Amino acid sequence: MLTSLLAPKGSRSAKPLVEDVSGGSEISGDGEEEEEEFDWEVEQEVYTDRSEEEQRTLQKYGFGNQRSGVFSRLQEELSDVIDVKNPDGTSASERRQARLEAEALAFSSDHYLADLFEDDEINRLLKFTLWWSKLSPSTEQQEEESDVSFSDEEKEQLRKFTNRSYLLDKTSRCQAWLSLVDILLAYSYEVRSTAGEHHVESPWTVRKLSGTLCWLETYSCLLDVLVSFGRRVLCYPLYRHFALVTSAISDTVKIFQSGESQRSTTQHHS
Repeated sequence: MLTSLLAPKGSRSAKPLVEDVSGGSEISGDGEEEEEEFDWEVEQEVYTDRSEEEQRTLQKYGFGNQRSGVFSRLQEELSDVIDVKNPDGTSASERRQARLEAEALAFSSDHYLADLFEDDEINRLLKFTLWWSKLSPSTEQQEEESDVSFSDEEKEQLRKFTNRSYLLDKTSRCQAWLSLVDILLAYSYEVRSTAGEHHVESPWTVRKLSGTLCWLETYSCLLDVLVSFGRRVLCYPLYRHFALVTSAISDTVKIFQSGESQRSTTQHHS
């Protein structure tokens, strides 16, 4: 039906072959009122690229702080993607300050105390064995006998990934690595909190716990990443317990210690 609704009026063969012309025009032959035809066409404006001067005034964000103007055409959909209201006009320090204020408002002491004292389900999740815990850390002797193996479907998916290179200075490279840690922390929490069973809220959880994804945050040190992740775990997801914060940190450390093959597997699962 979408193709019919979106097609221009001139392309439709709309008139039926048989019409009931007896009686009034408001009532059809089967006694039902005729529905008024709704015009589904939306007037659209052609997008025009910004000038170089306008591009230079936009704030940078994304991988290695190399993107700008990405959200200028998606203002109405921003609330479903990120929490920043105007990313192209908001500096990194302003985004960080807005994130801290939003976290302060979102924290619920009642929810936190409930999870602190009624922790049977949380203790069950803390004891759950994750799939990467079964793999041994990679060493020089184990490089040839890796515990990680890919199925044919996973290998085909990896082949489809494009190999791109980026020119990053030392600061941008550090920020990119810290963003990866931030996203893996959110992923580790999500896997443990669902006992490895992803569901419809899983993408929301990962996005909400990652300041990189939710606020386009650019971290300058590992401590900032850990503090941000801990604050967001205690503010937003279903289970808000500090033990889950430390557990997710330990899980992420195991992922990094297990070598490149496991990190590739983790990114594929995410």
